Amino acid sequence: MTTSGRLIIGIVLATLVACSTTPTSERAGASAPGNSQLAERAAAAVSQATGSALQGDVDSAIAILERVPESAFVGEAQAFRNCMLARFGASPPPPTDLGDDPWIGALGNVYISYWRNALTKPASIEAAENNLAAGVGQLIGRAIATSAELDNAEPEILRTVEAHGFHALLGRTPPLMEMMLWKRQTDLDREVDLPGGRQTVKVILLDDFVLRGWGYYATCGRRSAGGWATETSLFAVVPGYANLEDEVFSVRFLGHEAQHFADKRAFSGMESWELEYRAKLVELALGTYSQASTLNLFCENRASSPSAPHGYANAKVIREIAGRLGIDEATLCGGGTLAAGAIRVQATKLLEEDTMARQHHAGVPASSGRADSTM
Repeated sequence: MTTSGRLIIGIVLATLVACSTTPTSERAGASAPGNSQLAERAAAAVSQATGSALQGDVDSAIAILERVPESAFVGEAQAFRNCMLARFGASPPPPTDLGDDPWIGALGNVYISYWRNALTKPASIEAAENNLAAGVGQLIGRAIATSAELDNAEPEILRTVEAHGFHALLGRTPPLMEMMLWKRQTDLDREVDLPGGRQTVKVILLDDFVLRGWGYYATCGRRSAGGWATETSLFAVVPGYANLEDEVFSVRFLGHEAQHFADKRAFSGMESWELEYRAKLVELALGTYSQASTLNLFCENRASSPSAPHGYANAKVIREIAGRLGIDEATLCGGGTLAAGAIRVQATKLLEEDTMARQHHAGVPASSGRADSTM
């Protein structure tokens, strides 16, 4: 089975397991007299730099990191800073070791080179995509000159990848062309209870990755695509989750992506940011102990343009939830104690109101918005 990027209706970003805890040595250093303020600045810089990188702006990410003294970064924060400066500095790093298959390694490195060029020189992204197209064309033995031609060559690329014993995701995760490569996948069925009703969905678990996509590359592994949905299935990036049975997976992946199924069936012509907006409301409406970390992810990656669908949807959710709670966005994103129940209530109301507005616009009965049939 291959996966065509043209059918993608949503990608969800996951916090990597490796970043979910802080080593004892780092916690001790952060609490030592005179170090706490610097540690807080370093933590804020890491978060802000991650958000900038996910919006395709690594120059701003590097500038944010360099404004804080190097000595403030310890443990994972130090590793992140070192990786970002090395990866996106003046001299390109050597090719990445992607395993024993030379062709797969070459394909992956063509995309890595494109990501680096596009992220460090966003004004020249068209040229970077043309170079990507030419490089992929050489690997499959045909002339490809533009990103549009690269889209048209997807079936051939996927067949060749599969012939080498791998699976791939292509297409585009705005703003960049996407590539993921993995070896193993498992199918299962899951039922998901959404605010609007129950969905039964096919889930495909993906594992043994050699390339995890541009978001993983741009954040030095601090963020990963957690999965996506097509018209027929949900695809879960297994190494992006600590546990496939906990709330983080059931809400942040299953709830989010199953909402895309319901919305694509109920409403036609939705923009990517609109799909993400509704799915992110579902995450807050269903989440209990995962809610705080979900809010942190939303706050970290906010954008002012719908060309960055995740960031734009995050900004809208944070703005509207804060308004409903009668607090400012800084308070909502400040990491303090918040009324989790109130956030769930307001997220549910916002989703219901958006549903009713879409139903009214489409001229359909209010009850038809429920996502209660089996997929």
